[in-house]
Amino acid sequence: MAFPRDVLLCEGLRDTCLAVLLNRFDSWMITDDNRIHFIDADPFYFIWLAVKLRYLSCSRIDVSEIIEGCPALAFYHDRFFAKTAVTIEPQHGDHDSEAFRGFMAVMGPFISSSVAGGTGGSEVLSVPVADGGVVATTDATLADYSILHDRFIKYGPVADVSADTFHKVVDYVRRIWLAPDAATPLPTSSWPDELLYACDMYGLMEPVYLSMIGKSHSHIKCLFKSSSDGGEFGTLVERVAGVSGLLFVIEDEKQHTIACHIDGPLSPPADPTSALLTGCPMTFYSINGPFEEGGIAKITVPPGDQRVMVAGTEGAVIGTKGGAGKVSIGGGRLWLGYGKGSPGGDLRSCSHWVERDELPDDKTYVGTFDEEGRATLAASHYFTAQRLEVYQVCSTLPADHFLPAYDLQALIDTTRHIGMTAQLLYKGERDGWAHTTMAAKVGEAADLLMLFKDTGSHTFASHIEGQLKQPADPTRVETTLCPVTLYSISGAFEEGGITKSTVPQNKQGVIVAGTEGAVKDSKGWAGKVAIGGGRLWLWLGIGEDGRPAGDLRRCHQLVERDELPDDKTYVGSIKEDRWATLAASLFFTCVDLEIYTLQVPDGWQWLSAVADIVLSQST
Repeated sequence: MAFPRDVLLCEGLRDTCLAVLLNRFDSWMITDDNRIHFIDADPFYFIWLAVKLRYLSCSRIDVSEIIEGCPALAFYHDRFFAKTAVTIEPQHGDHDSEAFRGFMAVMGPFISSSVAGGTGGSEVLSVPVADGGVVATTDATLADYSILHDRFIKYGPVADVSADTFHKVVDYVRRIWLAPDAATPLPTSSWPDELLYACDMYGLMEPVYLSMIGKSHSHIKCLFKSSSDGGEFGTLVERVAGVSGLLFVIEDEKQHTIACHIDGPLSPPADPTSALLTGCPMTFYSINGPFEEGGIAKITVPPGDQRVMVAGTEGAVIGTKGGAGKVSIGGGRLWLGYGKGSPGGDLRSCSHWVERDELPDDKTYVGTFDEEGRATLAASHYFTAQRLEVYQVCSTLPADHFLPAYDLQALIDTTRHIGMTAQLLYKGERDGWAHTTMAAKVGEAADLLMLFKDTGSHTFASHIEGQLKQPADPTRVETTLCPVTLYSISGAFEEGGITKSTVPQNKQGVIVAGTEGAVKDSKGWAGKVAIGGGRLWLWLGIGEDGRPAGDLRRCHQLVERDELPDDKTYVGSIKEDRWATLAASLFFTCVDLEIYTLQVPDGWQWLSAVADIVLSQST
């Protein structure tokens, strides 16, 4: 296409990356066999842009209309119209400047790989499509996708999918290549099932899974495939041992495909005859199945059911309806190795359901309901998986603090420790969720502030004016009497903000179990840590065997109804007309947990002492 690059020289556009690329570095750009410059971007963006520039040259629009861009094409517009300090007229030595390096970081993918710093490839590849047009890209874009690369160089015109779908597939991998650390969404399509079919045919489902989950800076790796590894439970456990962040992809006899991402491990119990519960944030997805509109549908699991049960090699996870299996995910929403009376002999014997009100509002469900009114993303509630695959999805991005520094300091000040600071000792997303890790990181530190974030986006805190003291005997528990206070930070009250919940005097204290012990109560609960007379439990397991959960993410939090503040509007549910919670539900799974020790900065000791005296005299 003819492109009016000279219009980019006008005031307001000449300092954009595209203006500099086309008017200074055109000799560096990749060209096709006819020596025509090629920019590996969505052609519809440049069609739109060319029209806008011609209107500008005729003074029919303002520069601002181009700068503001088109929201539908913002991915490309933000790159090409980013400002740069590199000038169109070369300056002596500017190739060694920070500005030049910044320019190449943005425009390098559109510059030939033969130029130092250019990553745009060395060859333009094109293939005819069904409507008579041509789709083109570069060898660099297709380098990681061998099947799609072969489609360009080994075969004739594309006829197995529509031209529009093929264009979207190529632009999808192009965007992934241009922004490899982003969570690149799937293109919108009028034929979403055809788009997914094409992605599967061209070997792109792993990127699709990452797009579906939506986590940036992530990588995916296949750990288990039933087609090659079979369906033995022991094989699965061996392949995923010690791995966190698992994605299960299951296809039934009718080619309905279910996925479940659990942000945690499959942790089998030490006792091969028992089962172990572990808290795991999770989400279900329908990739192909019971929705009239097709495409991927997301199913959110309630906070209280964000958990996984795994049986030992000789044990079983027992269901409430008489069934049993080897793995139960999401409170029984997905079973692997399922049998009506005892576990199935093969993991591919499955069961799946979701509650009716968990179905997405923007999709029309056309599947079946069971006698209890529960839906399924499979063709039936009980099925044999024709394909079972397990992937690891891992992030390369360091875990951020989930509370801004300003809000954290406000919380510290609310504890009446004015002027104190907090030293982070332990962070679950960074350090892992094992009991031994948390105990080692926290050690003998005192005056602890624990921050919790659950899967329902509620945040709350517990201030312990003591230690999480480990017992000398690893099979026993250690009780430490100390002041304990609970704080809601977000989610539990309509007004928001930090809200204090006072723990009764006779419940002040912390009970901590050793590495081989458990804190137990009369209800059959067992955990590793109980705070404030059971108002907060960590590593909570419930069952006749009195076994704590597999890691500390599985928690329980409650307060008495009369412990809620009178000046705030509680928006959660109250159980049995008595129990409220600062979390999204009484039983929940942590997305993250941070434990700080509060400290007095150097030079503040005397001021802190004076403040404590003043505060004590005013109460």
